[in-house]
Amino acid sequence: SAEKLASRLHLAPDARVLEVGCGSGYFSATVARKIPFGRLELFDVQPQMLKKAKKRLDKPGIANVGFTRGNAVSLPFSDNEFDTVFLVAVLGEVDDKEACLKETCRVLRPGGLLSITEQPGDPDFLPLDQVQMLAQKHGFEMTEVFGSKRNYTVNFRNTSSLT
Repeated sequence: SAEKLASRLHLAPDARVLEVGCGSGYFSATVARKIPFGRLELFDVQPQMLKKAKKRLDKPGIANVGFTRGNAVSLPFSDNEFDTVFLVAVLGEVDDKEACLKETCRVLRPGGLLSITEQPGDPDFLPLDQVQMLAQKHGFEMTEVFGSKRNYTVNFRNTSSLT
């Protein structure tokens, strides 16, 4: 559920959060409500998905959200811009997973949280051990796993540039 996912992100009320591959915004409203003094940036390659997400968030009047179109292998954000980055059933769809994680590491502040959720039935499902290996290659350290092997959320800390 959106509520369960949001609780797994350990969000501070003023967090700066990036949702990569937001789709129609199923999780977005719940996450945005958890950060009333922060900002949620929705990012998707498909403009029609951003439109759907905007419509979904406009309805309840959620205003702390931005909408950006682009490709996950080249994120148009500044270094260390976000406290949390999360992806739900997205990493498997990205052609260059290595570049996506490298970019995620760049835009995530040192010590920030990367959360990746994979769900059953997704044709692009990635097993936990593969996600862990990819993430660790790019400066992430696994800190938590929720769920099972076929339906999980895994959290990582960005260990790059930590002193």
